[in-house]
Amino acid sequence: MSVGRHENKLLITTSREPSRRTRSFIKDLVTTIPHAIKFNRGKATLLDLSSIARRTGAYGVLIVLEKKANPSALTFHTPEPDGLKRVSLLKITSVKLMREMLDSQKPLGINKIIMNLKGTEKDELLAETAEELIRALRPEVAQYEGETEPAVEVILGRREDGVVVNFVCTSTGRPCGPRFVVTKVIRYDQR
Repeated sequence: MSVGRHENKLLITTSREPSRRTRSFIKDLVTTIPHAIKFNRGKATLLDLSSIARRTGAYGVLIVLEKKANPSALTFHTPEPDGLKRVSLLKITSVKLMREMLDSQKPLGINKIIMNLKGTEKDELLAETAEELIRALRPEVAQYEGETEPAVEVILGRREDGVVVNFVCTSTGRPCGPRFVVTKVIRYDQR
């Protein structure tokens, strides 16, 4: 990672000693989110991550946690002079990598991520998931259907065990990012 100035970037990293699957998940996220930059954590502490995020102009740090070698949570932090401030945690399951979806594609030449909030107000977990993904990923929020400019759209769907998060290329309608299910949202700044 270069340490040049990257305004409005999201730094994505892992907990220490990530599994191959978690590293692949992060690679998929960075490919999908146009303003994301990957950071290989190594032995970097949370204070180190805060310093790196501030130096690169990143607005936040998304840390992928794992359990039994599978991504299990996304924690969003904001950089502060005295370390990272933990903002929220999304517990996730049922992770599908791009290579595991037969119809997926890489989002080539796409510089925009959007999210349509239509229908999210009808369900508490759906609304909380949308709100925290907006804070962490900073998509353009659209209240309409059918984006004309090529973009990655974050599409949320409700199922019995949680909220399915899909990344879809608007130009083709095909998946262009990982898929996962959010089972719980924890907000640390509202406790």
